[in-house]
Amino acid sequence: MPAQVQARLNPLAVTALVTSLLCLAPLGLIFGAVALLQISRNGQRGKGLAIAGISVSGAVLLLVGLAAPLIDFKVWTLPARSDSGEAAGPGWTTVHSLTAGDCFDPGSGLPERDTLALGGASVRLVPCDESHRGEVYGTFALSGEGEFPGRDGIAAIARPRCVRLFLDYSMDPMAFGRLQTYYFHPDERGWDAGRRTVVCWVARLDMTELDSSVQRDASDLDPAQLAFLSAVKPLSIGAALRPVKSPQQDLPGATAWADQMAEAQTETIRMLKDTELPGAEQPTEQLVAELEKGLPFWRQASEASDADTFLGHLQSVDQHSGNKYVRRIRGLLDLPMPTTKPGQALQSTAVPADV
Repeated sequence: MPAQVQARLNPLAVTALVTSLLCLAPLGLIFGAVALLQISRNGQRGKGLAIAGISVSGAVLLLVGLAAPLIDFKVWTLPARSDSGEAAGPGWTTVHSLTAGDCFDPGSGLPERDTLALGGASVRLVPCDESHRGEVYGTFALSGEGEFPGRDGIAAIARPRCVRLFLDYSMDPMAFGRLQTYYFHPDERGWDAGRRTVVCWVARLDMTELDSSVQRDASDLDPAQLAFLSAVKPLSIGAALRPVKSPQQDLPGATAWADQMAEAQTETIRMLKDTELPGAEQPTEQLVAELEKGLPFWRQASEASDADTFLGHLQSVDQHSGNKYVRRIRGLLDLPMPTTKPGQALQSTAVPADV
């Protein structure tokens, strides 16, 4: 008897199964359907492979359809950057890829104080001259190879360092309304994996969008503006580091802060006395006089024995803040008029994220 010739295997049947296993479900369905037609018409082998390809592809598409309403899908396009490293176009990226000068929108919206980790730690990078919610102004690495220091341990290092970095990056935060500094820091899982990076960033406290960079360094200021802002910088740093807990909750923390504010105010008084501000001499002298009147109340607050006494001394400090002279000096030096009191211009909080 002559040898029986085996029917030819349909190549699209094999392709259907392979593409379905590679999670290319739409292609698997197409190749499988075409393969079945060719097999039926030409008497080829591979019907089982084609059916398997269609079945796997169908199951994958069904699962995607069920999961789609539950998943936040983002189109991850790498953000374009110019030769200088600035964002030249929008695109999704991760927190750990952000660098100083990057403007972005948090993937989960702006966090609240004491929030949990930022969902997914994803951000949409945008050019700073477009509307955005946040701006990175510095990064640094935490030292230490031991156990995770906990949120409070990280905050003790990161909060003051981020505030100081911001007041180097933007020497005049009062020009941008009420701002809040945030910082992403590694959570325990990230710490155990060896990650130590802290990413410092800033946003408006009322969550409205920024339409330009908040960066303003010495190159943007004339000598008199730079001298004045440098003189009040110690007070700006101290005010931004006001304790999160009230004096009723943490009197020792409040009195320690008052002692730091006394030192900061002493330094500002000294620098203002040594600074020449042409055209603004008189309000500068008046500001110094007010700050000198308020200084003893900071000292008294640092020694307060109870919360009510502490708050009473702070009210006396506020009566000698010299805010009206600050506004007058700013006007004479052609600095933007602030929309908030100096002590309310900047606040700080933390955002745990696996960075």
